[in-house]
Amino acid sequence: MGGHRRDQSDSHVPLRPSGDFSCASNDGFELQVSNVRPSMSSLSGAEDGGGDAGGGEQHRRAHTNNNHSNTLMRQNGDVVRIEVGDCDDTQPHPHDLSSISARAAREGARCAKSDAVKTLAAFFCLMVSAFLNFFLLTIIHDIAPTQPLPDLTFKLIPQQRWAWSLGDVLSTVNSIVAFTCIAMHQHRWVVLRRLFLLGAILYGLRACVMGVTFLPPSFDNRDQICQPQVNRTTMYATEIATRFVTYVVTLGLTSGQDKILCGDLMFSGHTVVLTLMYFVQLQYTPRGLWWLRYLAAPITFCGIAALVVSGGHYTMDVFVAYWLTSHVFWSYHQIFEMRKAERAAAPLSRLWWFWLCYWFEAEVPEGRLANRWSWPFPGPAIAHKLMDRVNHKLE
Repeated sequence: MGGHRRDQSDSHVPLRPSGDFSCASNDGFELQVSNVRPSMSSLSGAEDGGGDAGGGEQHRRAHTNNNHSNTLMRQNGDVVRIEVGDCDDTQPHPHDLSSISARAAREGARCAKSDAVKTLAAFFCLMVSAFLNFFLLTIIHDIAPTQPLPDLTFKLIPQQRWAWSLGDVLSTVNSIVAFTCIAMHQHRWVVLRRLFLLGAILYGLRACVMGVTFLPPSFDNRDQICQPQVNRTTMYATEIATRFVTYVVTLGLTSGQDKILCGDLMFSGHTVVLTLMYFVQLQYTPRGLWWLRYLAAPITFCGIAALVVSGGHYTMDVFVAYWLTSHVFWSYHQIFEMRKAERAAAPLSRLWWFWLCYWFEAEVPEGRLANRWSWPFPGPAIAHKLMDRVNHKLE
């Protein structure tokens, strides 16, 4: 019998490699301990330096091959391998478990702080883009022409005012489901941060388009739906401030108002929200929730159709919004799921938002995130056990 092999255990449980450390895990730092019961020749060679030559040689290999991440310890007659990911330049003493635990706590705290800072920064970017849209609308309402443009959908289907409320309801339902999936995701902060960044990019583009081209409202009965325009020759700062606060409080949902501001048409913000939430469900739900993806598709496209049927948007508004959202969403995920060393040289790195998002993805592991769910709160313990069972069924 030769010495005990480093890649096998007598309990027939394979030993997992430590892997590279990243801040995406909610557990922060992972300490992997594998119990290995070696053969007698291996133990004798390890303890006394004697026995057969194979045991002594393999013992020397165990301490010289990658000794910074693999350590053998003797405990209760067993040899315990402790594998620690390579996170920084300071290495704890091989036999000091308290030092390893302290290092794990420091890394976990650092990752939690980094996640919080980056998520808040992404949310700030989203708020800037959204508030810029609201502010522009308060001014464009009084500038946009009043005669609607011809549209094929309006010629085929009479405008239905009730469909606008349906679009708001379906958008809200899609958002609730998507945010629930994010809250239950193992890498919830990474997914939430990505959603904020994508929303900031798309609403920033929307603000640029709205600010340079003014389209007339698409309603046939504009005077019954849109608020009256204010004479621009007089100072009306109070009117603009009132409009702005109203849209901030309602988050742009206007289905409950008697008359609304008109002119924010190209491109459809409701379609951006519907499409983003749909793609989040496609990308970040476990494989076992395939039925949720099929349920999200009709909700999304019925909501988009309702926006046009209601007369709230031209057909081109929703087409352009869906096209831009799909391209930005999938381009973002394609480039930031590449190997980090290859990202800067990839053709997609020429996109204007690449370097804006590069810092946010610096500590996210390469490749696609594992779609596993975890309970977002420390307790109760039964919830964590239940989530483990759910994960087992959804894989």
